[in-house]
Amino acid sequence: MAKEKEKRWVKKFKTKEIVVVAMISAVIGVIFTLLDWAYMPMSAVLGTVFMEITFGVYMLSAALPMYIVRKPGFAVFGALVAAGVNLLMGSPYGLQLVLAGFLEGLGVEIGYAILGKYEGNLKNMISGQILGAAFVFLRDGFFWGTPMSYGTTVAVGVIAVRFLSSVVIGIILVKMITAALEKTGVLKGFKCIRV
Repeated sequence: MAKEKEKRWVKKFKTKEIVVVAMISAVIGVIFTLLDWAYMPMSAVLGTVFMEITFGVYMLSAALPMYIVRKPGFAVFGALVAAGVNLLMGSPYGLQLVLAGFLEGLGVEIGYAILGKYEGNLKNMISGQILGAAFVFLRDGFFWGTPMSYGTTVAVGVIAVRFLSSVVIGIILVKMITAALEKTGVLKGFKCIRV
């Protein structure tokens, strides 16, 4: 019985899927490191609410792998690989990256599991993006008390902008990057191409 479950699990995760997702996530981790260093001075100039516009970019590490593969576990895997690369490249945010990546991945996993069963439709994408953003927002509140410490108006602004960025920018980027990767042929045989 245990061997049958193990064989089913192995069939679910193909080596090509793992390698492609790891490579894409590693590149995302490098991009995140560059964004992290730009984020700090920009947030001082542009303000907390405005900087939440970038949150959709940070959701890529979980959303893109799940959209490409559409199997349980790939959102968390992709997010953790990106966080690991980001951490190893010296991100100023330290180990919190791993927790944020896990929470984003968990949100995307739930969004794909409960609505449409990994079809990669708009319902999957929107619910995953919102849940990922919400989980990280809760982490932010727990560890730093922000943006709640800024007052209700700023907190509502941060939440609204973060969710809009996560849904609009995050989904547009996922679609654009997937289309670009498809042209290279690297996604041949992946579910995102067959649908």
